[in-house]
Amino acid sequence: MRDKTSEDVSPQARARVVLAMTAICMMVVGFNTTAVATVLPNLKAEFDLTPSGLQWVMATYTVASATLVTIVSRLGDITGKMGVFFFGMIVFAIGSASVLFAQDGVMLLFGRGAQGAGAAALFGTSLSLLTAATPEEQRASVTGAWGAIVGLAIGVGPIVGGAFGHYVSWRAVFAADLVLLAVAFAIGLHVSRRNYVPDTRLAGAKFDYPGAVAILLFLGPLSFALSNGESGGWATPLTLIPLAIAAMATVVLVIVSRRAEDPLIELRYFRHPRYFMAAAGMFFTGFTLFCFFVYFNTFVQSPDAFGYSSIGAGLAIMPLSLSMFVISVTAPRFLAPYSFQWPVAIGLGAMACGFLLLMTTANTTQYAEIWWKLLIVGIGMGICFSLLPRLGLRLLPEEHVGQGSGVINACLYFGATLGAVVGGLAESITKRRGLSEVIDALPAGSTQREDLAHALTHGTPSQIQQQIAGMDPTASAALAKALRDLQDNAFDSAMLVAAVAALVGMGLALMLLRGPVPPLHSAAELTRGGR
Repeated sequence: MRDKTSEDVSPQARARVVLAMTAICMMVVGFNTTAVATVLPNLKAEFDLTPSGLQWVMATYTVASATLVTIVSRLGDITGKMGVFFFGMIVFAIGSASVLFAQDGVMLLFGRGAQGAGAAALFGTSLSLLTAATPEEQRASVTGAWGAIVGLAIGVGPIVGGAFGHYVSWRAVFAADLVLLAVAFAIGLHVSRRNYVPDTRLAGAKFDYPGAVAILLFLGPLSFALSNGESGGWATPLTLIPLAIAAMATVVLVIVSRRAEDPLIELRYFRHPRYFMAAAGMFFTGFTLFCFFVYFNTFVQSPDAFGYSSIGAGLAIMPLSLSMFVISVTAPRFLAPYSFQWPVAIGLGAMACGFLLLMTTANTTQYAEIWWKLLIVGIGMGICFSLLPRLGLRLLPEEHVGQGSGVINACLYFGATLGAVVGGLAESITKRRGLSEVIDALPAGSTQREDLAHALTHGTPSQIQQQIAGMDPTASAALAKALRDLQDNAFDSAMLVAAVAALVGMGLALMLLRGPVPPLHSAAELTRGGR
């Protein structure tokens, strides 16, 4: 009996198989974006990593992804999306295997970099593959499911990573990657053999090498500088030189993109307000997600706040993760036929509202007081994750969907990188100011003042507790309370940054998404005629 071809299988069935393939890979990508954070103490102990080394275990992955996602997306347009998707699975598997069997920090960082490169290929092509394989009338629901899966994977990553690290081994995180990728690869072979994804390669297109070099020199150094600045200092050469390179590369990128016949990034699409909003909206979504995620986890795991374990912290985010998943799956079915203005604005507004409500969280707050606030944030994120990619990609011609997907996902990754950095800056500035006030309030003639001031500024939590324990009981209790209040204020600062970013995105949505919904592929008109 002959194998079924794509013509023998209904379009809906083909779309479901492609969704299964991309969903598994997106679970792996989202999972590795956050799960590793919960096993950092295990990595530090086994490889004797410095704080800077620990930071780069996380940053290497996101920097590689943000830098390469646009380039590999464009390669998918030219050489074929399935080939790039297979390449991404293989490279990610190599990275996971390198981390799984790592014996030193160098091999660990190499593996994380390879994972980031693989994630760029998977993220950059998965949505365009899914769009190409799905009939137009079904695209709203499948892109919503895609966004829901990404959000859910990011949300449950800390739970699974913490469980593996605590009960099995931190290496099990990366062994799980290999198992899931093997399943996705097998499905991919089935999809490829039966031609479930139409060939949308651009005939005669040339790859924009100058544009690729420019974007590498823009996003790579910029992401490095942002990741290094907080820990290494913003005025150091290791931060300033990459920032200068990125600034010059920005100018070069604009020039070469305007002159190229077939640019890596078609800047003229950004003249379309809805495409611009899709990219900007994903930037703000990534920004707020990581600004919240990193510092919420830090706060609830603090012994002076909720005192949760890594698994408990992951479970605490479940209202957000589950509401984001449910809304991402269901919202496009009801909202896709209508103007995106109010749904997107409401989504960003819900996120801002949730973050502002979370600013009332203190070290004495009970979890029953915050779970519904996380639910509000999750609803907003679910709307944005499901609608924003569709908002932008429906405007592009089929041959540029891969490029558009890469740009939108690059905005998501870059927003995540910047959100973690800016949230950290707000938190650290609040702590520095608060510590100055606490130190100034210490008894002027106290023999412990100098040691305590040094511990508060440069010491570890255990050293601070040791100093506090040696004080007079009344002074010790007052100082401990002041430090808990300072921690609350620092968390509030991070939530305020996230809320402001969401409000800026909401304002953009109200301005840019006015008027009737434009027809499909209408952005193609912007590229006609001369440059």
